[in-house]
Amino acid sequence: MAPKVNQQDLTWIRRWIKKGLSKDKKTFDLSNRRFNLPIAIEVAEGMAVPGIEVLYMHNCWLKDSYMEELAESELFAPVQELWMYENKIGSLGAQYIAESEKFENLRYLSLYSNKIGPEGAQALAESPYLSRLETLDLSFNRVGDEGAAALAESKHLNRLKVLHLDANGIGYRGMTALAEARGLRQLTTLNLTYNQYNEAGLEAMAASPRLKALETFKSDLPPEDD
Repeated sequence: MAPKVNQQDLTWIRRWIKKGLSKDKKTFDLSNRRFNLPIAIEVAEGMAVPGIEVLYMHNCWLKDSYMEELAESELFAPVQELWMYENKIGSLGAQYIAESEKFENLRYLSLYSNKIGPEGAQALAESPYLSRLETLDLSFNRVGDEGAAALAESKHLNRLKVLHLDANGIGYRGMTALAEARGLRQLTTLNLTYNQYNEAGLEAMAASPRLKALETFKSDLPPEDD
């Protein structure tokens, strides 16, 4: 249950910090805290935990309107690894992340199981503040072909090594774009299972020298005969 926000008494913020901060003060766990808009505003304005590197905010009922407030919070400034899976973040929420310099230190971003569509994926792909990302997990969202193509052709995700796009409704156009992955020169791992079964797209991926060179590539391609 979300705490009632009292403008005169924000001791709940101190309690959240005390309970969620690891002993080495490098990891901060806010997961399973039920946010609402007033709480998002107070966290954005009043919560800063210097020196944290890992931040868990999964299953917090986060919505786009909450992300509009949170995206400018100093809470995220030192964070290198951010877990925001299993929330209700849509394309607009992803855009708030993409447009905020507070996320420029991120190396790992998990947005698994949200509601991010093509526009959100495109915003992430075009963000100058996410250029240090090495892992991006967008599995079980709604990025579709347009979102997949935007990520594959990104000029900003130059350090991205691991990309998870499982279960995103990706078909032929997205598959062929990912088969070339012209903008992801450091990519070593691509997960693309549970998408559309498009025979031409799957064949393009099977024949792609770019994907064959990856250390790990998982898709719905049938196994090759021995």
